[in-house]
Amino acid sequence: MTTGLDLLAEGGTITLTDGTTVPLRYSFRALALLEARFGSIGAVQDAIDGTGKGAAFGPLHQMIGAGSVGPGGFEPHIREFQDAKGERRVQDIVYRRRTDGADLADLLDPGRMDEYVAAFSSSLAKALESRGNDGGPAVTDLSLPSTPGPSSTTSPSVPSTFHPASSGT
Repeated sequence: MTTGLDLLAEGGTITLTDGTTVPLRYSFRALALLEARFGSIGAVQDAIDGTGKGAAFGPLHQMIGAGSVGPGGFEPHIREFQDAKGERRVQDIVYRRRTDGADLADLLDPGRMDEYVAAFSSSLAKALESRGNDGGPAVTDLSLPSTPGPSSTTSPSVPSTFHPASSGT
């Protein structure tokens, strides 16, 4: 039987530069954030270049950030890019601590990379374990539907030539 704590998929804890620790949990929300940023869970795992010649810190920051989202943790702030055809994609996700607004990127210690990779790997693996009644494999590669539309945090900017009508006339 799976308990509520098991469903949180907590598998590792990381230490930040200010001495605080953050448990990594890959809930459905966290996995959706990663897919929005990278396109699929498989792409998340491929994002860190194992050769040492490509990007590692940026993708790892996104992976840790998604796992730190939740009550008492960090809150994602999504930056989207909209092209001339109106298609939108996630350009960046900034993770800010709920208690003081500190940016996660400023709190990560490059010297703890091995700790971060181990915690991330353990947590993500636990999140993707099959918990179905049939014992089949977990689904690890789903595409997100396109963004549902503008919201208060993602609406495009109003052009500088826009002048609202006066309410008095």
